[in-house]
Amino acid sequence: MDFTIIAAITVQTYQKPVLVLTAKQDKTEQKPNSLKIMKTLFLKDMRYRQARVVLTALGITVLISLILLLGGIMNGMRIQARQYVESTGADVWISAEGSGGAFIGFSMVVEEYMAFLNSGPGLVPDSASPLVFAQARPTVRGKSTKAIVVGYKLGQLGGPKSTVEGRMFTRSNFEDYRPEDPIPYEVVVDEKMGLEIGEQITLSNEKVRVVGKAKSLMFVLDTPLLFMDVRIAQKLLLGNTPHVNMMIAKTDQSEQPAQIAADLDALETIEVRTLKQTLGDIIAYYVDEPMKAVQFLRVMLWLAAGILVGMITYVTMLEKTQEIGVLKAIGGSNSYVMGLLLKQVVLISIVGVLLGLSLSYLFAAAAPIFVAIHFVESIIVACISFIVCCGSGYLAARKAIAVDPMIAFRGEI
Repeated sequence: MDFTIIAAITVQTYQKPVLVLTAKQDKTEQKPNSLKIMKTLFLKDMRYRQARVVLTALGITVLISLILLLGGIMNGMRIQARQYVESTGADVWISAEGSGGAFIGFSMVVEEYMAFLNSGPGLVPDSASPLVFAQARPTVRGKSTKAIVVGYKLGQLGGPKSTVEGRMFTRSNFEDYRPEDPIPYEVVVDEKMGLEIGEQITLSNEKVRVVGKAKSLMFVLDTPLLFMDVRIAQKLLLGNTPHVNMMIAKTDQSEQPAQIAADLDALETIEVRTLKQTLGDIIAYYVDEPMKAVQFLRVMLWLAAGILVGMITYVTMLEKTQEIGVLKAIGGSNSYVMGLLLKQVVLISIVGVLLGLSLSYLFAAAAPIFVAIHFVESIIVACISFIVCCGSGYLAARKAIAVDPMIAFRGEI
């Protein structure tokens, strides 16, 4: 072992010289070599135990990748929860009294009863728009899939006004609800669904024709949105009744949306939320609550990374306790031995963290769902993981350097 070589060099350096001149010459020539070997000792020891070093770095890499991927999934869910709602241009969201708010509770309102909103104080005239937002299970190419149906009036708030391919659906012929309104069953789909113009999907046992593709506005967990006229949504999902799930409106630029929402909510017949409140409700309901277990798992993965490094470092230190005792017996201080051990831990942790960062971005690009790893968050995760790994390695190294050199020499370890 390298420890034995160093011991021999050190002992040779301090052997009783035959000639004083020779002793000085040997000391001058051998001291730089001895120091050089001492400085690279930790690298040589890592090469000697390279299998364990590789496994430790690989374990850290996998754990860091999982931590970042789980965080990226949550970030992706938050982004998707926001993008449709923000794209509508609405400032206030009106739902039925007692529903708990738009999107998170069961809400059914009659559009005609909400006509007073078109001339409501603080609202842009005629900006109040009906909206159907309901989960559905359409059959696409013979396979049932998840989707959300968004029914709105073309030209009003609630959905896209143009397509990236094809055309918009045919709008209803009447402004008010009429069960006999003879409009074709047409839908504009998300561009990422992979459907072609002219294809048909089945929704509520009815054939609906794809006429256009909209810019991707996936909802949480890559749930595609199907945009159609509000009357078609009422026929397919609400039993051909005059109900909608909510009304949305835009406030005047000179007014504060929070104050307008509070005034409308005081009517006690409807519940009104601002855009900020609606986004908060959606993120809390669709992301934060379901992902509490994932947050807990991320903490557990950090602990696992620390325990992994600590255990492997501790076991490795125990294996070379006798060598550490020899180093201390020939004059190596505790701080010097601790420095050798910590250099190994730091180098392994750096390699594991950097590989984990790289692999997490590669896995995010190849993931079947939207994963958004923020650069700042990845740096924070890397720093925390590095501190945890080095901290556990330090505790293990402190235990290892407590060995008595005399016990090491007697072979009682």
